[in-house]
Amino acid sequence: MRRVLLLLLLTFGLHAVAANLPGYDVLCQQLPQLKGWKATKCDGMKMTNPIFGEVVTASKTYTKGDSSLNVSVLSGMQAMMAWAPYQTGTMIETDESLMKVEKIDGFAVGIGYDKKDKGGAIVVQLAPNAVLVVNYEKMRWQEALKEAKRFDWKKLRTLFAGGK
Repeated sequence: MRRVLLLLLLTFGLHAVAANLPGYDVLCQQLPQLKGWKATKCDGMKMTNPIFGEVVTASKTYTKGDSSLNVSVLSGMQAMMAWAPYQTGTMIETDESLMKVEKIDGFAVGIGYDKKDKGGAIVVQLAPNAVLVVNYEKMRWQEALKEAKRFDWKKLRTLFAGGK
């Protein structure tokens, strides 16, 4: 009986967190052209599932020379999975890689970096159910973070917080 009750609470909890998400077209508007970068068309999706609730995603790729950014706004289970490596706040640095979490402008930001390949991911926690993910190649993490800051994190947060 406890298991059934726990499953029901988790299911309703997921519905409560995922309800009333913006449309993918609204998220695509938050992935504008970046000066100096060539961008692809924004791709997105909104899905409703009776078990997992609503999910919305939007993604766009930017290139400049050999460097690239794949920028995505994710919600629901995908957002939770993207944030999972940074959840504990663990910092790890080796000769090959770096992983850390920083607080930037009131946002928890996960930074992953492969030193040899000069690539990784910047993950900005927008809300408990949403993240901005910037996967980057052929650039240092500091450069990728600078580019990630060009997106309006506060505006994105309001889209997932019901305008709060």
